[in-house]
Amino acid sequence: MKVDGVGKIVEGVNALEAALNSNRVKKVIVLDTKLNKSNNFNVLIEHIKKQDIEIETVKDKKLWEFHARHNIVGICEEKKIFDEKNFENIVTEKILILDHLQDTNNLGAVARSAAAFDFQTIFLPKKRSAQITEKTFAISSGGMEYINIVMYNSIFSLIKKIKNLGYWTIGLDMNSSNQINDLDLKNQSVALIVGSEETGLSDEIQKKLDLTVHILMTNNMESLNVSAATAIAMHEIFIKK
Repeated sequence: MKVDGVGKIVEGVNALEAALNSNRVKKVIVLDTKLNKSNNFNVLIEHIKKQDIEIETVKDKKLWEFHARHNIVGICEEKKIFDEKNFENIVTEKILILDHLQDTNNLGAVARSAAAFDFQTIFLPKKRSAQITEKTFAISSGGMEYINIVMYNSIFSLIKKIKNLGYWTIGLDMNSSNQINDLDLKNQSVALIVGSEETGLSDEIQKKLDLTVHILMTNNMESLNVSAATAIAMHEIFIKK
């Protein structure tokens, strides 16, 4: 099934439950299988019925139009996406700026971690970046419902705006001489900036930031996946705040 609009199809129990809590769900489609006997599934169905939301049941697996991994889907109102021109009203104490992340899986995983560690706003570039898809919502396991998404044009102008709002801009870079666990972040609004999977943050971007940091690790591995590294960095900031 093709439905245009960000977040209008939400697949999986966790993502759908979060969408229900956001009051975005208009209709639920269920594949009738033996997998529907779990306690979590039954609790979710009861939650849906209490909200008087239409439930459509598909009996034949061959007619299932969604990802084979999931047996329940929500058709939802579109998730609101903000523009950098009017983001000042929704900025939060901790924000995450992604610079041209390319992989949808990584974007979903990062959104899940952002929700877990109270980074309530994520900034994404309008061009040359991973798109927000049904897969993003599924991988985020509901995390996409708990964060604001803001689209920006130029990271350089965005960094300038963020600094003017009083944020301390911290870039994640494996070659930095500063360890993230050494930071003192009390009473400080923080913007964490993370680069792409292949190239990280450019030297030009790093020069515009207050500082860069790296994650302490053994010499056994050269680097971490960007979603894992971002999760660790957000957790370090979360526990220091």
